[in-house]
Amino acid sequence: MLTQEQKRLLGLDIGSRAVKLVELSGEAPEFVLESIGLAVVDDPDSPEAYESAVSSVLETAGVESKRVATSVRGSHVAVRSFWFPKLSPAELEGAAWYEGSQVIAFDIDDAYVDHTVLGSSKDEGEKTEVLFVAVRKDDVDFKTRLIEKVNLEPRLVSVDAIALLEALLLEEDLPETVAVIDVGASNSSIGITKRGSAPFVRDIEIAGDSFTVAIAAAVGISMAEAERAKLEESCERHSVARALSTATYRLVGEVRRSLVYYQTREHGSNVEAIFICGGCSRLPGLSESIAEATGVPVHRWSPFDRVRIDDRRFDRATVDDLAPSMAVAAALAMQKDVS
Repeated sequence: MLTQEQKRLLGLDIGSRAVKLVELSGEAPEFVLESIGLAVVDDPDSPEAYESAVSSVLETAGVESKRVATSVRGSHVAVRSFWFPKLSPAELEGAAWYEGSQVIAFDIDDAYVDHTVLGSSKDEGEKTEVLFVAVRKDDVDFKTRLIEKVNLEPRLVSVDAIALLEALLLEEDLPETVAVIDVGASNSSIGITKRGSAPFVRDIEIAGDSFTVAIAAAVGISMAEAERAKLEESCERHSVARALSTATYRLVGEVRRSLVYYQTREHGSNVEAIFICGGCSRLPGLSESIAEATGVPVHRWSPFDRVRIDDRRFDRATVDDLAPSMAVAAALAMQKDVS
């Protein structure tokens, strides 16, 4: 049998602007923080810059485990659910591959695909619900090669929104239908699930960078200055506030459309609570705007909410400040190595 140490996975979130790492011990309902680190990617167009950032964060964090869980997001990721009649495992695999190839926006021959059986229903005959996931090979290969280059072992590749939903569902006293929104730098990931049913996942290209670009253009300042301005709790310049409002309106509109689509798909199931995380989830007024537009309570959340932090080893204020940005890495660190 695998020991607890062997089962531990490093959560490594290789994002568009930074590499984030979290190592946990223990298991639900309480995890213990073992390592945490973040390194900025100096040049997002350079593979060497990513390798340097991963090496830097490993050295800073001083991790023990070599096994890694990472994840993907964006337009090259497809998550769908299908219902099939009773089939053998081999037939089910073929059916999922065929149905998936009809609906994804890229060539399935250029993708890694996987599926899992979620459950069955006897309504209108015995049927099986299958969750299908396809990811462009280039996206997965880039991250797994990067992990191997720094002498780590890639063990699991998840999808950002799915990893976050799995971490969220560890919380107690949740409503039946919940949504998680991770507002990152270049993408925002939305995951919605009703207990016992397939998750709905959507990535939208309105995120932190959208706010930065809007502020820089409106005020005539550099991207670095705009990056600092967007997180100020009090925006003195009217033009900054207006730019934030415009970008917020676009993001909120996409969130609302996602909830309406889910409600239609799930025959009237309403999302009862939204949990928001990610580095840009702290944008002034964002949570309030989403709640007002959707009529759904919005809670700032992080997987770190159920992680015990030893104050003798870590500066709690620093960890608390990093927590929203480290949500995906922490969620990945809560995964188990199944082999």
